Amino acid sequence: MGVMDTIRARHSVRDYEDTPIEGNKLYMLKNLVADVAVCSGLDIQLVTDNPEAFNIVARFGIVRGASTHIAFLAKGSEADEAIGYWGQRIALAAQEMGLNTCWVAIMARKKSKAKLTDGKKVRLGMAIGYGKTQGKPRKTKSVSELSVIESAPAPAWFGAAMEAAQLAPTAMNNQNFRITLRAGGRTVKAEATKTGGWNSVDLGIVKRNFEEAANECKADWRWES
Repeated sequence: MGVMDTIRARHSVRDYEDTPIEGNKLYMLKNLVADVAVCSGLDIQLVTDNPEAFNIVARFGIVRGASTHIAFLAKGSEADEAIGYWGQRIALAAQEMGLNTCWVAIMARKKSKAKLTDGKKVRLGMAIGYGKTQGKPRKTKSVSELSVIESAPAPAWFGAAMEAAQLAPTAMNNQNFRITLRAGGRTVKAEATKTGGWNSVDLGIVKRNFEEAANECKADWRWES
């Protein structure tokens, strides 16, 4: 599948089959997580045989049946955008492997079997496995609500990249971000429209989706520094 096919197919899945990830697929997943950890410099761990991490009582956000998760460890919130950006690379690659995922903010962090070092804690998790369903699309804001175009008309690649950003998962489906195409049609600014919470993580996820789609279009573009 192409990147846009993967992005369109990937939905958050909260109910999982009691089937462990094994064989070549587990090998590929381990290599993927290790590669992303090296590229990002983040502490990212694949944790298997650990259903206790999702044994919680909550009003929302419950994951059922997953025994495997990706743990993103950090000392605080400073790495949140990077966690979102690099974690979404894992989510998209997992989708291509035939696995389902769900970003998880509400989990039993102390029950995770991730190895804690250097004063880090589990900042965020991602359930991963074989979903009972493939999930379903969420209601989204319109592209016009999520973007600003300083000089019309926008190039075709920007429309494709904005669709990818529009489909990015965000906490509580808030979509608290804005993407601006600067005059000239090459430079792009991405920003969170609200601070705090998981908005920085969401921004990183959005930027990964946007970037993957823009690059698939072979666009001549860049992020605003």
